[in-house]
Amino acid sequence: MRRRLLLLVSLAASMFVVHTAHDRARAARAAFPKDEDLLYLPAPEHLAWMSLGYREALADLIWIRALVFAGSHLTDDEIVWTDRYTEAITSLAPRFERPYLWGGISAIYVGGKNVDRSMVERAIRIYREGLEQFPESHELLYRLGMLLLHQVPITPGYGDEEIRRAKIEGARLIRKAAAFGADPLVRQYAATLITDYAGRQLAIQFLQSQILEAEDEALREMLRQKLAQIAGRAAVTDVDRIQAAFTRERDRQKPYVPLALWALLQPGDAPYRDGASGRTRPAGDGPGRPPDKAP
Repeated sequence: MRRRLLLLVSLAASMFVVHTAHDRARAARAAFPKDEDLLYLPAPEHLAWMSLGYREALADLIWIRALVFAGSHLTDDEIVWTDRYTEAITSLAPRFERPYLWGGISAIYVGGKNVDRSMVERAIRIYREGLEQFPESHELLYRLGMLLLHQVPITPGYGDEEIRRAKIEGARLIRKAAAFGADPLVRQYAATLITDYAGRQLAIQFLQSQILEAEDEALREMLRQKLAQIAGRAAVTDVDRIQAAFTRERDRQKPYVPLALWALLQPGDAPYRDGASGRTRPAGDGPGRPPDKAP
């Protein structure tokens, strides 16, 4: 009987201690800033083992919390924490593309601070990390290109030589984004950058490839005009002959196949193809039937 009584007393005392500690913890938490739980995030090296093997699932949860955080801090300086969220998410799931896009744009264009060099450099780093995982992402290529081409020159702290190099790289990345499937507006913009930041032969090759790939006739005509300005009307005529030969060969062999798919299926010895690389070549370049002759 005495043992039971002692056990009940001990249990009651333990419950009192736990209840008191819980009340103190709640009181302490109430004194925290409103969004302190959103600001706290363990270091990336700790998150991997905390995920218990469910790295992508934890990355999704942090991604959701990051969006909640950014939505409630659109106009204050705490937006710099988006950099830490991006690092945490991408360390857990490096093949998750959206956080790179979100992190790069929110690092500088969201918040109440004026854009400075440290913010631009942070955005550049995030985009470059994304491109290491997705080197053909036209969204990442375009955003980094625009950042280098337009934001760097107007941000205090950059020297003339740094700005010059940034513009050259930015134009190159925008052209690359166009080549990897960016929308027609990006392709049109890329074409306007050609004469300023590219060598003549590179400009011609880029415009030729874009004319062959363009599906919109208005865009194709704009690209033709640009090519004519750089290389003359003969260069445009060559590309048109290549395009016609490409279409005729598709119509002869597989007329039911879309042109974009036929570009992948066509044989490597086609008259408008480079057999080694599979890329389109200009008229009269190398062996094979002239592209202006029907197969």
